[in-house]
Amino acid sequence: MPYTPQHKEQTRQRILQAAAKLFCSHGFDRVTLTQIMKKANMTHGALYAHFPGKSSLYEAAMQFATSNAFWARDDKQTENKETHLKALVARYLSWTKNDKDHPSPLEFLVTDAAHKEEKVRQAYQACFDSLVERLATILKKRGSEEADVLAEETVVSLVGTVAIARSFTQPMQRDFIKRAQARIIHRLNSGMNRPLTYTS
Repeated sequence: MPYTPQHKEQTRQRILQAAAKLFCSHGFDRVTLTQIMKKANMTHGALYAHFPGKSSLYEAAMQFATSNAFWARDDKQTENKETHLKALVARYLSWTKNDKDHPSPLEFLVTDAAHKEEKVRQAYQACFDSLVERLATILKKRGSEEADVLAEETVVSLVGTVAIARSFTQPMQRDFIKRAQARIIHRLNSGMNRPLTYTS
């Protein structure tokens, strides 16, 4: 008896969810297809019924992660954009407390941005562009005249801060992140007509 379209889609979603969690936590090179299928509790046959290989799965998993990451969900659910923007900065700089079911791909995949495979680089770039666009939209609504530049600058600061902080030990890590958050909020304030209020 052939599988229904609904069953096929559910299978694809399970694979994407497992792949996104692993790729976002460890990067492209440190994750194997065997690990992904074990996490999804499925066979390799199910994988190849949906994806021709690891690069294609990575590309789809990053799209899945981007559409389900906290900044995408919160923007739809939060009417107060100021609260959303402050929360986004805080959550990016508190990656150990982030939503484990919907990890943010940019937080961990800095090394994938320079990967030799074009599909991997393109998938990372798409995630980056998505967050920049999301931030720029929020900043424009807040009256920023340099929204596009400020959004890109903010994303670069967030990703760079996390990448560096992960190599530090406590309490240096905590202090470094606290200083970075203050700098990022200060820079956002300087580019908006209605500044945010920074709270430590």
